[in-house]
Amino acid sequence: MRLLYALALRNARRNVRRSMLTATTIMLGVALLTCGMAWTRGAFGGILQKASNVMGPVRIVTPKFAQKEQLFPLAENMPEIEPILAIARATPGVVGAYPRIQMPVTITVGDDIGEHFALVQGAPNEWYDQALDLSHHIVEGRMFKDDTEAVVGMTAASDVGAKLGDELVLLGQTQDGSISPIKVKIAGISDLGSGAQNRFVYVSLGKMQWMADIEHGATEILVYGATLDDAQAIGEALKVNPGLKDLAIARWDERPPFSAIAGIIGALQSIAAGVIVFITALGVLNTMLMSVLERTAEIGVMRAMGLKRGATVALFVMEAMGIASIGGAVGAVVGGAIAYFVLEVHGVNLGNAVNKMPPGFAIDSVIHADWEPYMLVQSFALGLVMAIVGGALPAIRASRIQPVEAMRSRR
Repeated sequence: MRLLYALALRNARRNVRRSMLTATTIMLGVALLTCGMAWTRGAFGGILQKASNVMGPVRIVTPKFAQKEQLFPLAENMPEIEPILAIARATPGVVGAYPRIQMPVTITVGDDIGEHFALVQGAPNEWYDQALDLSHHIVEGRMFKDDTEAVVGMTAASDVGAKLGDELVLLGQTQDGSISPIKVKIAGISDLGSGAQNRFVYVSLGKMQWMADIEHGATEILVYGATLDDAQAIGEALKVNPGLKDLAIARWDERPPFSAIAGIIGALQSIAAGVIVFITALGVLNTMLMSVLERTAEIGVMRAMGLKRGATVALFVMEAMGIASIGGAVGAVVGGAIAYFVLEVHGVNLGNAVNKMPPGFAIDSVIHADWEPYMLVQSFALGLVMAIVGGALPAIRASRIQPVEAMRSRR
């Protein structure tokens, strides 16, 4: 085995240019893998976390509301929420349960005729603080203090030309379909970094209950655990509670649009990694095939001297892995530096593209990667896999060379 190591090292040093080309191919592949893993983890993780905060890790509604929720069916509400809130808050793992009402409205400044639409949201101040962290995303003004004030998303404010201190007229409806206008003063303008959420108007729960004519109720109750992973256990516990048997309970990943995509995120990440490994392995395959062709006679002599097929395969695989170890180490460091200092610290600004996303699909306008140290080891290991995949075929081809054929080729 020591002889094979020595031969593999000698072969890697014989043609420095080709070895450097192979190492560079591995380096680029590993760096791309590291950046890709950090980017997808940050992008998808940010989307999922933001979605669960907005939608609620676990949601309690009436069955008919769940069927028609795209229409914002105010009539399908829970008229008395206090007993439900008490059950939810007493469930193990729950750290908060909050009622909410949402509805589409026309939004105008003063007495103008409404031509712009927005979504108005009413919830307790605790929900705004703990789920949305709204007070820390106000770019002008402050958080509203009572039912006469509101916080407006910067996109909604821009659409109607509203500014701090203006009086907004929100024209919505009650639960029986009657027109229901309210007036609120703009106490703050918010930027949550999401095109969808920047079209919301945020008011108190009491104001929304009056507007929708649901005096003691709400259309949704959002239940939160300490972490997103607690949602499954909390959801199962709520579903078997007899006090909630007539209500619909669902986790965030069981609701559209995330019920359709949550299960394929891991598959997409695996496919992306597989494509990078395959393309990089093709580069290794090309350079190793050239090495085998150039050393056909030498391989034949070694085979004639008793080198077995398995040892021949091991010789070329070790040569490829030796080169890959250097390229992979450099690629992991370079990729990790780019992933952390560029993609995580500064992020990538998507600009106005996020404004076109649907309301339930909240995405930050600046997406940050989420780099972790284990990614260096993982991408380095995949770099070795690239070397094995790319060097396997040339190694097998070398093992099949017969001494007589090698000598003929040499002549």
